[in-house]
Amino acid sequence: MMNTSHLDPASEAFADRLAQDPDYLILRKLPRPFSEMTGEGGPPEGMCVALVDTETTSLDADNGKIIEIAVKLLWLDETGELLGHFPIFSWLEDPGHPLDPEISRITGLRDSDLAGKAIDDEAVVRLFGRADLIVAHNCAFDLRWIEKRWPELSGMPWACSCAEIDWPALGFEGRSLQFLLQQHGWFSIPHRAAGDVWTLFNLLQQVRPDPHEARDQFGEHRDSMMRTHLQRLLEASARPSVKIMAVGAPFNSRHLLQQRGYRWDSDAQRKFWWREVNSDEVEAELIWFRRNAIPAPRCLPITAHQRHR
Repeated sequence: MMNTSHLDPASEAFADRLAQDPDYLILRKLPRPFSEMTGEGGPPEGMCVALVDTETTSLDADNGKIIEIAVKLLWLDETGELLGHFPIFSWLEDPGHPLDPEISRITGLRDSDLAGKAIDDEAVVRLFGRADLIVAHNCAFDLRWIEKRWPELSGMPWACSCAEIDWPALGFEGRSLQFLLQQHGWFSIPHRAAGDVWTLFNLLQQVRPDPHEARDQFGEHRDSMMRTHLQRLLEASARPSVKIMAVGAPFNSRHLLQQRGYRWDSDAQRKFWWREVNSDEVEAELIWFRRNAIPAPRCLPITAHQRHR
C-alpha cells in the first residue's frame, strides 16, 4: 500500500476500520505531485522513462493542435525499480481560436486559461531527448500529436500502459486510467495533462502478483512474484513482436479476420487487416491463413521503435 502520511490521521483510522467491512470500498486521494532524487538531486545512473499526456483541440492530429502537454522523467535500475523522479513539467498553449465547448468540458480548460500561452518547444525536445522510453496511457493517440509537432522526436521508442499491460489477466476491469487507479484504492482529479501524468506515475508504481503463478505452501503469492506495473510494461515493451498484415485478403474474409482479432487500417496508403502477435505465435497465424484459404499475410518485425505507429 502507498504511503498515506498526506491524509488526516483521524480520518485514516476510520477508513482503516471501514476497509475491514466487505460491504465498503475505500478510495484515498493521491498525494500532491512531488519529486524525489537521491544524492545531490542530479539524475541517477539508470534507464530514463518519460511519462507524457497531451490535451488537444480535437481527436484528429492532422487538423487539431496541442493545447496542453505534461512530461515527467523517472529513472530506474536494471530491474525496473524506481531510483528517482523529476517534477512534472507542463505547458499550456493558445490554439489561436476558441475551443469547442466539448473540449472545454472534457479538459476543464477555457479560452481564458490558454490566452497568450505557448509551449516551450526547446524544453519539450530536451526532456524527451533524455528518455530511453516514452510512456503514455493511450500511446497511439499521444504519439501522433507529438511526432507531428516535434518531428525530430520521430522514431523514439514508445510503450502503452493501456494496451501493453494485460490488465484483465491481473484481475482488473476496463482500461481507463482513472478506473484502474480506483481499483487499486486511489483516486485523482482527471483529464488535465499534469494530473493524468501523476495518476499514471502512481498507477505504474502499484505492486501486484503476476497472474497464473504458483503459490507457496500457505497459498500466498511469493514475494519474488510481486512486481510493479511499470516493470511489467518494460518487459512487454522490450519483447519483439510481429505485425501480421492481411494484405490482399478477399472482402468475404473480413468477418473471419475480425473474429480472429484483426483490425482494419483505413489509412489511404494501406487499407488492410492487421494484428500484432508475439514472435512465437507467427507460425500459428500462417497456418490459420492457409486453413481459411486467405492469401498469406506479410509479416513485419516490430520493436518499441515501430510499435503503435
